[in-house]
Amino acid sequence: MSVDRSPARGGTVGPRLFAALAVALAACVMLSVPVGVLAGDRESPITRAINFLFNQQVRRPLPVVDGGRIVDFPGDWPQYFQLQGSEFRVRDVSPFTVAFIHHSLTHIVEDNRRVLGLRPIDIDVARVMRQRAVGFIRAFESAPGAPDAGTFAFWPYDTDPDTPDRWLEILLTAWLRGPILGGQRVPINLPIYPHTLAIPSDADVTATSYAALLDDARLDGGPGSEVAFERFFEDWRDLGVVPRRVNPPWMPPASGAFLTWLTYRNPPTPLFPNDVDLVVNGNVLYALAHYRRLATPGVADAVELIDRVTALGIHRDRLEEISNYYPDNLAFQYVVSRAYYEGVRALEPAVNILADDLEHAALVRADGAAYWDKGDPQLNTAFAVLALLNAGRDAPIIDNAIDYLISEQNALGGYQEATFFVGRTDGGQVFQFTSAAFTTAIVLEAFARYELAYCTRAGDGPPSARQHACRDLRISQ
Repeated sequence: MSVDRSPARGGTVGPRLFAALAVALAACVMLSVPVGVLAGDRESPITRAINFLFNQQVRRPLPVVDGGRIVDFPGDWPQYFQLQGSEFRVRDVSPFTVAFIHHSLTHIVEDNRRVLGLRPIDIDVARVMRQRAVGFIRAFESAPGAPDAGTFAFWPYDTDPDTPDRWLEILLTAWLRGPILGGQRVPINLPIYPHTLAIPSDADVTATSYAALLDDARLDGGPGSEVAFERFFEDWRDLGVVPRRVNPPWMPPASGAFLTWLTYRNPPTPLFPNDVDLVVNGNVLYALAHYRRLATPGVADAVELIDRVTALGIHRDRLEEISNYYPDNLAFQYVVSRAYYEGVRALEPAVNILADDLEHAALVRADGAAYWDKGDPQLNTAFAVLALLNAGRDAPIIDNAIDYLISEQNALGGYQEATFFVGRTDGGQVFQFTSAAFTTAIVLEAFARYELAYCTRAGDGPPSARQHACRDLRISQ
């Protein structure tokens, strides 16, 4: 992606990005009326969430946001990062959160229209949002001919390595202390970000981006991809060669699992430090299952490691040993169960332990609504509901959690910003990445999966054994 990361000059966008997003811009013009403005509409919780996401998605390049010289591009949703404990935050521009929102929107399709009570306009705008999102995601693919060609990165290329100036870079690098990962990607809206701390492409973004490309081809007529992307994960495995940043006592010297950073360089040395993050491994497993490529070397090792740490109970109070990039917010439970549900059946021991723990950890309000609270209860509860559904659980606590999520939806149809993932520096600083659109999308996915699992109606398929107890999310609440 050809961009100038310096807000002082307003930010410029090269022809490659515009080409990638041209179709999404055209679709935006065709559908500019927000969902729910039609006379007489009574919106269900599902429709209100769709409406919120539609109104929040960026539709045209933004050179100025909130009065500042901040850039953003069509297909993105507002997302931010900030130093933990600080009120100052930066508008982020990254495909990672967008890929998850895209995944949630894959449930809003014609095949699910009757069960979810969708209107034609709901299906149309969900398609437009997905297409915009894929155009945005594609702009973060590494350029052909680059050592990492075909991978996807969290941030765009650093096209202005002389910013910040040398002395400020030295001071910031000394404060943050690393990690120094040998990359070329930086946050576009933070011009003081040190070039020395630029990041490479990574397995997390690459996996979720390719999953989105397959869904785009299946649902929306996109071209898909012919890239054998599994080779990137095979190339970057924990085989005792690349130094690890974190070495918990339970992890073998060469676990065989997938590394986080895809640090392709020319020349290939020196070897920069890397991580084995089991949430990242869960996302890789999901993408490989989505493409039916579970014979890829490293799959069995990643599964064995996840099953082992859950059997040991490490996820309960030492999650920082499992994941360097995700807080204790139930993302681990969601991601591992999603890979299992997609076809990684060898994760069943881990998924059963995680589901048992969730059922015992639920909190109950005076009105009977159930929720989970790891600091962001709306997101935590949506993750928990999806993990239980992915595990095939059939418990009343799921109904009660849906009650909680319905009651928490705001007047605009959305949910609160919450921390999805974090960045940890070698100096001990923690940066939190948040998005209200992300929380809303995960809740929308929970609503849709709940309806599809438990609220099937006559004529829509076989009835659920618990149909009488389901919360009808097709009607106005």
